[in-house]
Amino acid sequence: MWTRTEDGSVVDDTGKVIYFSLERFVRDIGLGDCCFICGASPSDVPFNNEHVIPEWILRRFGLFDRSLTLPNGTSMRYDRYTVPCCVACNGLMGRVIEQSISALTEGGYDAVNAWREQHGILNLYVWIGLLFLKTHLKDRTLRVYLDARKGHARIAEELQYDWGGLHYLHTLVRCFATGTGIHTDALGSFFIVKVRGDASGQVFDYGDLYHSQSVMLRLGDVAFIACFNDGGNAGLFLKQKLDRITGAVSDVQLRELATELAFLNVHLKDHPKLQSYFDLELERHEMRGSFVMPELVDLDYAIRGKLMHYVFRDMFGKVKSYRWTDQEFEAMVVGGRATFLFDDHGAFIKDDAPLP
Repeated sequence: MWTRTEDGSVVDDTGKVIYFSLERFVRDIGLGDCCFICGASPSDVPFNNEHVIPEWILRRFGLFDRSLTLPNGTSMRYDRYTVPCCVACNGLMGRVIEQSISALTEGGYDAVNAWREQHGILNLYVWIGLLFLKTHLKDRTLRVYLDARKGHARIAEELQYDWGGLHYLHTLVRCFATGTGIHTDALGSFFIVKVRGDASGQVFDYGDLYHSQSVMLRLGDVAFIACFNDGGNAGLFLKQKLDRITGAVSDVQLRELATELAFLNVHLKDHPKLQSYFDLELERHEMRGSFVMPELVDLDYAIRGKLMHYVFRDMFGKVKSYRWTDQEFEAMVVGGRATFLFDDHGAFIKDDAPLP
């Protein structure tokens, strides 16, 4: 029978952690070096660590020796971008999650969308949630300043991460290892978007915004946009724009959609509460979310401009497929109200022509 520990965690009769209390999550995973799935210590079991961006993605898109931009503007090679993970959990993720997602995305947008229609979004949602979780667990180990004379603060400290914002997601994405039941009302917004090739030649893209709990991942012609703590409500408002899109989007338009979802999420009047429910005798654990009416507070477009500037920061001076000057492009982004999705008549922009 499952039992509850003094700190509020739940373990089975073998000592396996079914549910990490917030206290234990912060101590062992958020601030510690334990396996982010099972919580085992590297002094007790063998570790080989887990790539934040899965290894099959690095291989498919030739990213091993390329670098990503960190939240503090510095860069790091993808092959060194890892988080603590034991050999057993790494193997389990590979078999249960990564192998199937790798095979599925090989077929591109059409295959992924067809699979979603038949099987739903949970597996994809958990996988994207794992990427988001790993990204921000990694931030707790990375220094804000490469020059130690400027200080020793970590990115997670500098950006004032609320570990509670990762705790519920950690509980959810571990469901493949714990058997936790995930109700649909515990899920946030999730979209699959078709992306067209363009002059940039970009086929992989990843970015997220921690405080708005949103993420974007592009793999060839298929992209995923998700928001984890909105109960799907921010997505209801974004869908009004998505319904007006009549073709595949460009890489710039994809980033705008991801930013828009984040922008809407931070302007939701209320967010649902995500909670765990246990039956220790029957050894059952479920995650559910509360219903919250989808309402927005007054939109602050200065916030949209800041979000856009952050999401587009590595594109300034590089968006050559559009006919704006570099200065015009950046001004549009910072202004907060411009769109790369629709022209002045509200029609979807299907090519790289500039806004009239």
